[in-house]
Formats: sequence, structure tokens, C-alpha cells
Amino acid sequence: MQMGEDADARLSVMRKDILPLCDKHYRTMEFCLAPLTASHSVEYFRCTEKFCPRCFSESLGYVTPVRDEEPILTPNQPKCEWHGRPMMISGLDRQRNVLRYACPEEGCGESLVK
Repeated sequence: MQMGEDADARLSVMRKDILPLCDKHYRTMEFCLAPLTASHSVEYFRCTEKFCPRCFSESLGYVTPVRDEEPILTPNQPKCEWHGRPMMISGLDRQRNVLRYACPEEGCGESLVK
């Protein structure tokens, strides 16, 4: 296995024990799997709000995909101190107006309240 293949294999394991919340609607996002090649698929989450295009991927964080364009990354997304990946919104406390973020790495307990 070459170095690039190892990194791709590592990135393909995203936690599924916590579903991220959309950063626009705070609705639960659903897991999706998109085939990239015959032997490789891309895992991501998409918002369940009708007509919301927001997605979360462990490598890019929150994005709105646009066909034939580079994704525009959401500025100031918190990143996991251990893995360096964008963190997903895992909870919302509406009374205190705070968001809880979690690392998308399977098995990582890193979290952040903002």
C-alpha cells in the first residue's frame, strides 16, 4: 500500500455513533455513501431539512457542494487537537445558546463547547 492509499483508507473510517447536526438548521444529518470508483466510496453526512444542500465530511467539515466547483470551506470550524480534522456539531443547548462539537474520528473522545 502506498502512502496516499494509506491516508485514503484512514479517512474512510468516520464515526457513526454520533450523527452531526447541520450548521445552518441544527437538524440531524443522515449518513450517505457515494461511489467514487469501483473499489472506493466517499462517506459523508447531509442535512435532512428539505432542499438544504449542507454536507459534512471528515476531511472538509461543513460545505455546500456546487457541481464543477471547488468546495468553499466554512471559516473558523473547530478542529480536533489530536487529529486535526474539522469537528462536527453533536449537540445544541438552545437555553444556553451553546454548541457541542465532536471529532469525527471513530473512537475519539475529543469535544468542545462553543
